[in-house]
Amino acid sequence: MNHTDTSGAARRGAMSLLVVALALASPLLGAELPAELLLWDKPPSKTGVKEKVRTYKARPESPSGSNRVFSSVSKPTYTIHRPAKPNGVGLVICPGGGFRDIWIDREGHDLAIWLKKYGVTSLVLKYRTRPADLSKPNAWDNYQRSVRTDARQAIRILRTGASKLGLKTNKIGICGFSAGGHLALNTALHDDPEFGYQVSGRPNFAGLFYPGIPKDADKTLAGRVAAGKEKHGICPMFIVNARIDRLTPAEKCVDFYAKLLKAGVNAELHVFGKGSHGFGMGAGPGKSKALWPKSFIAWLSDSGITPK
Repeated sequence: MNHTDTSGAARRGAMSLLVVALALASPLLGAELPAELLLWDKPPSKTGVKEKVRTYKARPESPSGSNRVFSSVSKPTYTIHRPAKPNGVGLVICPGGGFRDIWIDREGHDLAIWLKKYGVTSLVLKYRTRPADLSKPNAWDNYQRSVRTDARQAIRILRTGASKLGLKTNKIGICGFSAGGHLALNTALHDDPEFGYQVSGRPNFAGLFYPGIPKDADKTLAGRVAAGKEKHGICPMFIVNARIDRLTPAEKCVDFYAKLLKAGVNAELHVFGKGSHGFGMGAGPGKSKALWPKSFIAWLSDSGITPK
């Protein structure tokens, strides 16, 4: 008689299948992400360099459960996170990475998922990264114009789809971390011509999270306010940084904030005593730093952007 334990074998087989299934699903254990779509109907010209992605261990508190970093991005994409009850506010999120990388989850999807419980609809933007060779004349300025075009297109996508997404066209903002904050600030400051566009790509508010301050920010701001403080049309801004930040120094944020106040811009600044660059949703040392996302929500309410 065969005394083989078929039930035990079945249990081991089922366990093996479960392990495989969990391994395949592991990047999305925190939350299954919405579809990634092309930003442009006709993508910008390719660089000939293949897009790359690196994956790191996600922090335990990560809402997305994932931590991917993209580089060599030549075809920009976007992902929209829709809350169950939208409050009319739309937000383009620009992750950081020094314009070489895009920390898409840690500084993109994590915030978008968190904002859903407050009724905010978010678009996570995977914008074009910088070319490897910036030695050509005007290469950096040309790249900045291109990536700013990506940001404005993302704003237009939210504004164009406002009725479908439950948004108000005058409550579409932009935010970003580090280099993404640099991009968000440039998009808010530069009064770019709207060539051939029926829908505006200008933000109604901006969130700047340990942002890089563009070298020409002071000059651009001064040019906008030259006609008078009440006519510059610069949107409200919310700024956060840590006191010890060697990549995007807090003092530059403080100096720029002072200029915003002088120009009559509705702005709020938080500089936290503990922490350094790249704290994302508030990870690392310092309890007050972890409160910045809720402060951002409170500021949106104080500024009349979200319902009281």
